[in-house]
Amino acid sequence: MRTVRRVNVLSLAVVVGVLGVGVPGVGALSASHPHATSLQSHAVKPKMKKLAFSASYVGNVKMLFSASRVSGVMNGAGKATVLGQGTVVATGNTMSFSTSSASDPLSGTAIIKGSGGSLTVKAINVDASTTSSAAPTASTPDPVLVAGTVKVVKGTGKFSGATGTLSVHATFTVSTISGNETQKFNATLKGSLSVKA
Repeated sequence: MRTVRRVNVLSLAVVVGVLGVGVPGVGALSASHPHATSLQSHAVKPKMKKLAFSASYVGNVKMLFSASRVSGVMNGAGKATVLGQGTVVATGNTMSFSTSSASDPLSGTAIIKGSGGSLTVKAINVDASTTSSAAPTASTPDPVLVAGTVKVVKGTGKFSGATGTLSVHATFTVSTISGNETQKFNATLKGSLSVKA
């Protein structure tokens, strides 16, 4: 019987700035001018436009296994729409590592940088899983699939004020369940963003 093993290592409420300008009321101008004048502005929302977003990265994922959690860091390089050539750095962990768990959600964040600015995303529904009949070894590593949804929580440059969700898909292998190891990963992100027009 094959055992389903889930590995949570990492993946991958945006605050939208609302510009408000207020001018205090102006009091009575003089005793002979009975009417007070006041000025007040209204909050202005920036115009937004939809933007298709896709990115692809390759690099290394370093994993640290302990008795109660698996944590890791991904460092990679690649290309994203609008951002152009750039990098991704992701950190995350899980509180468990099981050889029989049906689902182990990932927690973590990632920063995607490029010449056009950066996006910070947070995992909101991401899992990593592998199916194997035996514990991984150096000669028979287990493939890991990371899949789910991440949310944009911050943007800079061309992505300042951006909102949206992206699907994430990443693959790598594990060859141990203790200590630490570093493996190669491939990752893609796709989705739709709302950015300032």
